[in-house]
Amino acid sequence: MLKFTEIAVKTINENEVMGTYEVSPIPKGYGNTLANSIRRVLLSSIPGSAVTAIKLKGVDHEYSTLEGIKEDVVEIILNLKQVKFRMASDEPQTLTLKVKGKKEVKASDIAMANGVEVTTPDVHIATVTAEKAEFNMEITVEKGVGYREAKNDDRSEMGKIMLDADFSPIRNVSFDVSDARKGKETNLDSVLVNITTDGSIAPKVALIESAKIIQEFLGKVIVALGISKKEVEEMVASANAMPEQPSENGSVSDEVGSWRIEDLPISKRSKSGLLAGGFQTVNDLANIKKADLLELPGFGSKSLNEVVELMSQYGIEIKE
Repeated sequence: MLKFTEIAVKTINENEVMGTYEVSPIPKGYGNTLANSIRRVLLSSIPGSAVTAIKLKGVDHEYSTLEGIKEDVVEIILNLKQVKFRMASDEPQTLTLKVKGKKEVKASDIAMANGVEVTTPDVHIATVTAEKAEFNMEITVEKGVGYREAKNDDRSEMGKIMLDADFSPIRNVSFDVSDARKGKETNLDSVLVNITTDGSIAPKVALIESAKIIQEFLGKVIVALGISKKEVEEMVASANAMPEQPSENGSVSDEVGSWRIEDLPISKRSKSGLLAGGFQTVNDLANIKKADLLELPGFGSKSLNEVVELMSQYGIEIKE
């Protein structure tokens, strides 16, 4: 059996929405076990944002039509379901979309609230066909996990239309398991994982999140089997203390430096504190000191430890 420290993750190729990662070497038979677990968690358990309700001026229900608008309300709703967002807040946000005159209305025309960004700006929403026609809509965007059906009893306002929501930011996950070798050992597996997201989360961040979810779940199983929580925490700490695998250019921070703070797998409080302090990417933390972080609004020792631990995983040391 291989030691855990002998397993490496190599980035084959990567951009904002697609990433291919090789996990190798793995004991024979563990390739499919690992890949299937990661794929299922990625597709079912990574949080994202989606449109959950709309309110169209001049419309009382979803089976209506609008004068001067080519699409009916049902078509508009189906188009809105293809629009994806990146949100910093965990609270529902209300966005507005106001258009007057002939125009192809796209997701880029939505007026964004603070902390909300559309990641699919080119998605078509509607077509205004008359010069005097108006397209006026309020859009509610929420964070969530998985799929949520709309409930009619949630209609607290006249004209408010509730939508089924698919929160998953993962569009596709595929994997390939092949033979690998290490020295004289040839009976090993190598896993190639391909991840495609909607742009609201970086592929590697999604992969990290899936691994953390699996680790947390298995930790709870171990505790349920009678092992003390303290012992499980020590096991996790021991695993997290493993040496960093260097990237090909010898610098982990170069590889992840452009990652956005709001995409990092840390708590909302820690994200808010960093963003309030003007930190936008991982690179911004490269030369920061612990004392400077503690001066951020709402940034206590718990947030500090969380950020320091994550940065150490990325090869960035936050000094005293």
